[in-house]
Amino acid sequence: MFSSISLRQFGYLLLSLGCLVACKTSAPTTNVQSWPIKWDQERVQLSLDYMQEHYGMNPDYPIIDPQMIVVHWTAIPTLEASYNAFYDSRLPGSRATIGKASPLNVSVPYLIDQDGTIYQMMPDTLFARHVIGLNHCAIGIENVGDGNEHPLTEAQFNANVQLIRELVKKYDTRYVIGHHEYQQFIDHPLWKEKDVNYLTEKSDPGDDFMQRLRSQLSDLNLNPLPEKSAVQQGVAGQVRWYEGNLMPTITEGATDSPNRQGDPIQRTLRIYELTHRDEAVQKSQFFQAIQTKLVTEIATDSLGKFELSLPVGQYSLLVEEADGLFANQFDSEGNIAPFSVQADSITQINVRIDYRAVY
Repeated sequence: MFSSISLRQFGYLLLSLGCLVACKTSAPTTNVQSWPIKWDQERVQLSLDYMQEHYGMNPDYPIIDPQMIVVHWTAIPTLEASYNAFYDSRLPGSRATIGKASPLNVSVPYLIDQDGTIYQMMPDTLFARHVIGLNHCAIGIENVGDGNEHPLTEAQFNANVQLIRELVKKYDTRYVIGHHEYQQFIDHPLWKEKDVNYLTEKSDPGDDFMQRLRSQLSDLNLNPLPEKSAVQQGVAGQVRWYEGNLMPTITEGATDSPNRQGDPIQRTLRIYELTHRDEAVQKSQFFQAIQTKLVTEIATDSLGKFELSLPVGQYSLLVEEADGLFANQFDSEGNIAPFSVQADSITQINVRIDYRAVY
């Protein structure tokens, strides 16, 4: 087991020797070509920032504990363009959507060309951003191509089988998943994403590819995926309680910093048809006498988590409290805690109960 000092020394040793040496020394015995991407101090710091902001982790160096392998496609037609997409430490401006979550560029240890050649771009156990909620424990494999004009090839499939076998043997990883399956790990013990609204829909590499892959790896006795939620369209999320002084502090070395993440709490939620301020009586921070139709109500679990099937439409979500129904979000038109449900989609909501907090 590394001490915190030796982890730091190990990290800066990698920096001093360069990613090229690290890739060569950590490559599997399978024929793998070393082709390192940039691993500089900026990428180190961005990785550490990501781990802290999204996972609440504070390591000395961005190293992972591999417990799963995630298979992707690049959605880019050529090897060179795929490699270039991963090379820089910062995301390009064209990826503004995920850039809102972090400026850290995406990456994976392995890139497989359409002819089946495997390239290692970084060591297996360095932190790489490629799968929401699971980067802290996932080794990623990217395959050049997509599911349409540039489908994945049989050579790529065989290379994945060979590489994954070696990685499972090396790290005793228990899951092999497709990128499109990552949301099945929400609420799983491995899931660490703190922002319930940070989710993207993925289709790579598809059910057919993963079913074939797992069939070829069946002798490894991998763990099955968590069961899919019964809710396929509606709303899901978590309720958290905030209180006390949550104003920013600049006191150096303070040990009594407030809990800015809140505490999970069990509550009953009421879902109404979209409700305007004028359609309810407001007293202080609480609402009463809602005039719109109550669609349903649901009790969260002990950790404040909930999921609920709903028809396509617009709704308001309020929390039952002793003094009335609480909501603290409004849109520009004055609707109370509004959210929408789209066809075949689950809307993620982070509910904050903070009427006893000071900002």
